[in-house]
Amino acid sequence: MIDTSKQKSSRLLYIGKVNGNPNWNFPSHMHEDISEMVYVSDGEGVIKINGYPYTVKKGDLLIYNQGVIHEQCTSPECPLSLYYCGIANIYSDGTQTEHIIPENASPYIETKEYASRIGDLFEFMYEESSDQKTGYDKICEGLLGVLLAIVQRLAQPNASQKQDSDHLAVRIKDFLDDNYLQHLKLQDIAVYFHMNPYYLSHVFKDKYNDSPIRYIVYRRMGEAKRLLTTTNMKVSEIAHILGYQNANYFTILFTKTMGESPTQYKKNERVERVDLLET
Repeated sequence: MIDTSKQKSSRLLYIGKVNGNPNWNFPSHMHEDISEMVYVSDGEGVIKINGYPYTVKKGDLLIYNQGVIHEQCTSPECPLSLYYCGIANIYSDGTQTEHIIPENASPYIETKEYASRIGDLFEFMYEESSDQKTGYDKICEGLLGVLLAIVQRLAQPNASQKQDSDHLAVRIKDFLDDNYLQHLKLQDIAVYFHMNPYYLSHVFKDKYNDSPIRYIVYRRMGEAKRLLTTTNMKVSEIAHILGYQNANYFTILFTKTMGESPTQYKKNERVERVDLLET
């Protein structure tokens, strides 16, 4: 049952869209106090949530509870088009849990007969947020409440995920997520786990199709993208936070990894994203 008194407090922080860019991707990152919803309006891609990959297509809905690490990558042949939004204050009853869906529910939802309705709600909410005509905030609040209610209806318990031979890889990933700001070498990680570095790298790559060191770099670049999008910090300040004393080196690494400079990324992202600031 949906408690409407709780839903009234939910607040749309931002809403944006991606329009079929064949090179679009967003490396691993997380939001400590924001939950997100993503609706795929067209195309195909792979979205990883807590390291688990989901192949997504038109009509799929992805839920990122706050504190959940996620990564997004489009298919170059059939690029993703999607809407995404950030939400705060899911509940207002004083509880510590502010999740869109329960922890045992699947973050991947096939919307089926609700697909067109959900798509229309996201489109309507994006248009209202962009135009900001009189009463847009109340309209967005209502639309968001409807979306959350539909999600609660569709959310199902998560299928048990394999954690047998993959258990070590998951432990390695958790360690990397906790220490990605440190400039770790493969040998450092191997020493921590008391094992051969080449075996450790093989185990990790077998599950996540990436090397531990490359994962760390993408994790940092994901945080860089988040900071470029959500703050007014200078590139040099972001570089320092991520452990790069040389801002020029950070810019070169970001450009090589992401395909565009930090400044260009921020400029392009602002075109497609609408931030709703508190007044």
